[in-house]
Amino acid sequence: MDVQELPCEYPDSSQEPSLSGDETTSDQSPLPSSVSTVDPRGFRNGHASQPNDAFIAVMGVTGSGKSSFISKCSEKRAEIGNSLQSCTSIVDVYPYKVRDDFTIYLIDTPGFDDTEKTDSDVLNEIAMWLSDSYQHEIRLHGIIYLHRISDVRMQGSAKKNLLTFRKLCGEDALKKVILASTMWDKTPLEEATVREQELKDTPEFWGWMLEKGSSCHRYDNTAESARQIILSLANHEEPIATDLQKQLVDDKLTLDETSAGQELASEILKERERLYKELQLLEAEIKAAKEQHDRDTQEALQEERDRYTNMIQKAEKNTERLKSTMESLIAKRDQRVAEMKEQIQELQAKNEEAFLHMKMKALELEREKARLQKQEPQQQQQQQQHTSQQSALVVSRPGNLQTAGQSQQRGEVKIPPTNVWYSLSLNKYFYFLLSPECMSW
Repeated sequence: MDVQELPCEYPDSSQEPSLSGDETTSDQSPLPSSVSTVDPRGFRNGHASQPNDAFIAVMGVTGSGKSSFISKCSEKRAEIGNSLQSCTSIVDVYPYKVRDDFTIYLIDTPGFDDTEKTDSDVLNEIAMWLSDSYQHEIRLHGIIYLHRISDVRMQGSAKKNLLTFRKLCGEDALKKVILASTMWDKTPLEEATVREQELKDTPEFWGWMLEKGSSCHRYDNTAESARQIILSLANHEEPIATDLQKQLVDDKLTLDETSAGQELASEILKERERLYKELQLLEAEIKAAKEQHDRDTQEALQEERDRYTNMIQKAEKNTERLKSTMESLIAKRDQRVAEMKEQIQELQAKNEEAFLHMKMKALELEREKARLQKQEPQQQQQQQQHTSQQSALVVSRPGNLQTAGQSQQRGEVKIPPTNVWYSLSLNKYFYFLLSPECMSW
């Protein structure tokens, strides 16, 4: 299928990840009769299905640049995380419109080696989406696995996750896998080239997968580079089914019985055994410190022992989390989606109530403003009448009453305006009450 890339132009509603399986955008125009109805499970982020749709999963450890990669080619506003904390906690789907009849849906997956989620939780999340989509006849056209070329060496956790990824895919699907190295713009070229070659030459790293048909690409943190990688997968005609999908759906295995689950469980078991050995050494050191009456050392070692005990318990729980069937995985997903929808509805109700309250306040202010504007001419007229009636009167000694505007001479006093004034006669003099505090004669 030859494709020609067009600018990404789609409505605002497609910019945000789908939260539920049955949500659709409310501002979509009616679909032609020849087009199928909107996908009820939200695999297309609320968009109608098209014959040329392609689905590509983006995977990798936390901090490898998955969300950034998707943002470059889909031009969506994504929350970009960093190497210490993931910004993707669940599987999200984002559309990349290549042309009017061809959309590629990019599946943003949570990363392994996350500080907030265990690898068992991450595998559960990925397995939920893959098994549910497979049941609804959604097929992947490829998988992109991102790896930081800035890493000096393949760490134990990165190696463990790569092995789990290989088991997740299965040998048949590896021909549709692209191993993309990131962070080239943050690594000296000579060093990065040496590391890339080591990845290719080592069977435990990329070597075996390359022999099975996978390909490797350099991602240089540009939109053009991201789109080239994606289109190279979307051009393949035949979609794929991963071993994890076939084992969960077709073979009805539990997650811990799948190849990926067994690989991860094996790594968890190794980690738990290592922790047990460390715990035994700590117990011996605590005993020695107790015999030597070294209380400070004993307390410090006991704290370390508690930490190892918690890690062992966590590893045991991780093993239990792998014992999930396909049905239970989907049920968990649906329950979480329902909870998220309920939270959204509550938030919307609160926002609507606050908006209505603000609207009522605005109407009250408008009414008050109109009332004041209506009264203003009347007040001005009354003020003018009041001023003319109570223009300042000037009072002098008896027999010399003057009005405002006349010159003030010989002890003449200007009387400020007042509504009522009084006069009284005492000892043949008239007194005028100008105010509660002032009199004139």
